[in-house]
Amino acid sequence: MIFIEAGTRSLRSFDAQLIFAEQLAARGFNVCIDAEYLPNDAGRGRVYDAAKFLVDPGEHVVEIVFVIGADEIDDHLLASLRQKQLAVDVPVIATGRFEAQQSYIAAKSRLAYALGREATVLDLTDFQPRSMLPTAACPLVADIRTTSRSAGKKSNVAVVLGSMELEDTETLSCLSRMSNQSVYNLRLIVSGAQNEAIRTSPFHDLPTCLYTDLSSLILATSTDVLVMFGHGVAGVRMAAFAVELMAAGGIAIDCTDDEAIVSSGAPALIGPKSLLALDGYLTGKILGNIARVAEQAAKSQWLNSVDISRLETAAGLKPTKPEPVRTEQRTLFYPTNGVGLGHAQRCAIIAKALPDDITPIFAAFPSCVPLVRREGMDCIPLVQRTEISDRFNGNDVLTYRRLGATLQENDRLVFDGGYVFDSVYRLILERNLSAVWVRRGLWPDGRSRPRMLEREGVFDRVIVPSEAFEELNDTYSFGDNIHTVGPIFRKAALTEDERDGLRARLAERFGRDFDHLVVSMLGGGVASDRSAQLQAICGMLEDRADCLHLVVTWPGSTVQPATFGWKNTRVVQTFEATKLCLAADVVISAAGYNSVLEILYNKIPAILIPQSAPYLDNQERRARALADRDLCALITEKEFMKLERTVSDCLDQGELEIYRSALNKIDLPEPGAAKAAEIIAEAQYQK
Repeated sequence: MIFIEAGTRSLRSFDAQLIFAEQLAARGFNVCIDAEYLPNDAGRGRVYDAAKFLVDPGEHVVEIVFVIGADEIDDHLLASLRQKQLAVDVPVIATGRFEAQQSYIAAKSRLAYALGREATVLDLTDFQPRSMLPTAACPLVADIRTTSRSAGKKSNVAVVLGSMELEDTETLSCLSRMSNQSVYNLRLIVSGAQNEAIRTSPFHDLPTCLYTDLSSLILATSTDVLVMFGHGVAGVRMAAFAVELMAAGGIAIDCTDDEAIVSSGAPALIGPKSLLALDGYLTGKILGNIARVAEQAAKSQWLNSVDISRLETAAGLKPTKPEPVRTEQRTLFYPTNGVGLGHAQRCAIIAKALPDDITPIFAAFPSCVPLVRREGMDCIPLVQRTEISDRFNGNDVLTYRRLGATLQENDRLVFDGGYVFDSVYRLILERNLSAVWVRRGLWPDGRSRPRMLEREGVFDRVIVPSEAFEELNDTYSFGDNIHTVGPIFRKAALTEDERDGLRARLAERFGRDFDHLVVSMLGGGVASDRSAQLQAICGMLEDRADCLHLVVTWPGSTVQPATFGWKNTRVVQTFEATKLCLAADVVISAAGYNSVLEILYNKIPAILIPQSAPYLDNQERRARALADRDLCALITEKEFMKLERTVSDCLDQGELEIYRSALNKIDLPEPGAAKAAEIIAEAQYQK
């Protein structure tokens, strides 16, 4: 195990550690960083980058110590080296950029004092006389390789704004026009202040990426053209990004005030200093000549100065033999909702429709695991988010690590959810995964569609399961990769004899005969609180001797304790809710996607009470589409007093016959699970 140490402890030096660790890891080295180096203010992106490398030193054998930034050494580094009590045969290599021979000797002396022996100290000035960023603690090196860039596809252009001010609306207007260009994809790499200025402006839908959102290696592999503005290079991450990109055959355009990239000898182009001239420069001179420019840049002697293999040779590092790569491709489904289980159920339906030669696996939260496994599929349990964690995304970092240990390059990831988590976004880019997004629609009013869709581009295919009625099928994006399929839901059926048998077993199980069976499925109270309506239903059915009321939830869902106090109400936790609904006279349900489709396609009379949490789809709009067709009764959250009258009308006034008649007459779209599975299978073979 190679331990990456730093001469000082700061955000800047920690960035350098992460950059160098990732570069060595990509070359096949087993690399780690002492967890003590993680700053308290590391920020979201750095935590994801660091998750792959942070270790407790006491749990690993130190084989090599590599110190970066040795031109500045503080007592923390010296103490760390002493505590490791390194054996004499453990190499210690240090790099730095030393201003004079005396500072070089001083660094060697301090390291020798801590180690009790000499360390190998390499002066980076010997490798790179003109550095793009002399203050960088890490060696600005890269693996010299040519990355194939698909001809005919839109080029990915990353613009680093650097120290540019964004107070001028003309600047943002220019960027907005560029983001709508048809010949390239724009990504803005910005600071936190710049990002805030964009988000609070009329141009809040601009595609932005913070400096720490993605590693320099990922940025380089997902970019064709880098454009850098401002004064100097905007930090070590952007310097490493530029070096990695040019080493991989990408194009760098230096628009900085001081021409910081070109002055280092790098094969970059000098671009316009004004952002207003950039679009014309790209479309007129660059995008049609990318191959020729890259060919000329590849001949630059500068590439030799940043070749990481030269540093490895000088340091005596030899890459280990890579572990055998699994040959078969995996197809992994990742449903995101760990409580309602709707995403997991939809994914399971699609997975079971896949061809026999594709064996899917799942990664799901604990409440979803039993559902997946009872369908006969393997499932990797993930860690649920908790409110007690001081890191709001802590469980997603664990998901990132767990999925990263499961998936390798070119595997298939099928993600079902409304928001693309950092774990998903990063893994697709890092592992070059063939990715499918199963994206439900009917987003509530006020949700920012551009923000929801800004990561759509990393998916090879987007599958959109449709609603039952056309007016509910909103279109959020266009393209050849967008595939709309029919509704996806779980099919169930009961014959008349099976229905009678189930009702008889329920009467025996609960020790009472009944004429009317009412099933309530209002959720577990996590998405939006419907406990008041549920208690009202329990109360109005309490004195009806001819009625049995079942409160049906998924196993593990939260149920209000007061629900268990009603004599005529029973709580049933089951995965077979649909069969109970088929046996019921009326179902009182939330208006989620799965519930409504099962009600419609199985022709179940229902009273719908939509949930209304801001992160849910627009359940009221879906329920109203049914109610307008006399397919159900609708009770909104503002119509509490209407609930008792509606239940009475259904049980006593023959209202259910109106719904049954309409349900039997309605024409519905063909189900879409088979088509969704076909799209996934085709993508699997074409990757």
